[in-house]
Amino acid sequence: MSSAASTKGHARFRHEGAPVFVESAGGPPLVDFVVQVRGGALKDPAGAAGTTRVMARLLRRGWRGMTPARVDEALDRLGARLSITLGQHSVRVQATALARNFDPVVALVARLLREPAFRGADLARAKRRIRAGLHALQDDDHGLADRHLRRVLHPGHALGQPVGGTARSMRAIGRQALVDRHAQLFVRERLQFGVAGAASPDEVREVLRRHFRDLPSGPMSMDAVSPPTLRRGRQVRVIDKRERAQTQLGFATLAPHGRARSRYALMVADAAFGGMFTSRLSAEIRTRLGYSYSTYSQLHTGPLVGTWEMWSHPSVEHAYDCAARQLELLERWHAEGPTKREVARAKQWLVHGRCFEEDTAAHRLDLLLAAALRATPKSALRVQSVFRERVQAVDVDAAQRALRRGLRPSDLAVVAVGDARKLVPALERLAGVASVEVVPPTADGEPG
Repeated sequence: MSSAASTKGHARFRHEGAPVFVESAGGPPLVDFVVQVRGGALKDPAGAAGTTRVMARLLRRGWRGMTPARVDEALDRLGARLSITLGQHSVRVQATALARNFDPVVALVARLLREPAFRGADLARAKRRIRAGLHALQDDDHGLADRHLRRVLHPGHALGQPVGGTARSMRAIGRQALVDRHAQLFVRERLQFGVAGAASPDEVREVLRRHFRDLPSGPMSMDAVSPPTLRRGRQVRVIDKRERAQTQLGFATLAPHGRARSRYALMVADAAFGGMFTSRLSAEIRTRLGYSYSTYSQLHTGPLVGTWEMWSHPSVEHAYDCAARQLELLERWHAEGPTKREVARAKQWLVHGRCFEEDTAAHRLDLLLAAALRATPKSALRVQSVFRERVQAVDVDAAQRALRRGLRPSDLAVVAVGDARKLVPALERLAGVASVEVVPPTADGEPG
């Protein structure tokens, strides 16, 4: 372990090669302890989407001789909460505990992560719950649209594979697959630790030394995935729900990845277009035309590739008019860029809003861990510190260059939920449409 590289409020060091971020703070005697694993659902085995999700769920079910009920009892005695979340690129395990119980909580988490039982009964239960969740998704129109939008944008690519798996893929997941996936992910080369709150760097060092010593080693090469390609034209998918009077209307295209310097300029441009309540998109679609009470755009910057999305929720009868006007606004924004006034307002909004992401030690730790996933752990602190500087440096020319180079509005994935008898003839009329398909209202577009 190297010596801590400390600045005010935080420290960074390594434990057996794994980066450790510490955000010490006063206030309530609470500690957040995070284990972040580089590698998530993106590399689930072929035909077994959801393997990493099932594995992550079963981590909480205890080791051999430790039942799930006893795990819950132990957490209750320690006054602790434990959550495990999964994304395309990471598994995140987080425990929040009273500071006086920091050591025993880390001991419990370490054993859960290092010695999972993966019992057959727990596996069967997890599969049932996931299948039930997929069935319930049929009643969540926005969740359904979001899931299908990713699949249309990334056909045949791992990024289009659902994080949680499918009803069909659940049948292919057995215990050995979970054991193998666990062995691939929980190695020192993939682990990142984070601690926020009432704990000093020296205390964190000692606790990790006691409970996360002799970490196994493994390769990182298994995560190599080629970037996705963007299909030409506008690919439309209609999720047929004939009882719906309102539709969920989503558009998406590729954007620069999280390490691209241009992401700051694109972030400003996106805020000006659809990120703020007073942005160009909202002013036109919501305020002036009244097509949708809510409409917005979002820029997502991942380690492999970014995505840019635009959403609205018009009535089925107004779907064409709303979509056509959104596309007109998008094309004009792409061609001309935001105005000087829009850039100034967007920068002010982003910089002032940053305080809500940095107001607590836990929030600052979240930013560090997110940056460590996008970039390298070594540069995570620098990425966090330059946000305001990079945003403030964006001008109109930079925003316009980022738009022209980073987005292709002629090549979009488009998803709409609603009555296909009405939506298909309407959406076929949109400019640049290359294909229109209709799928049933299931999580995977297959007959339920």
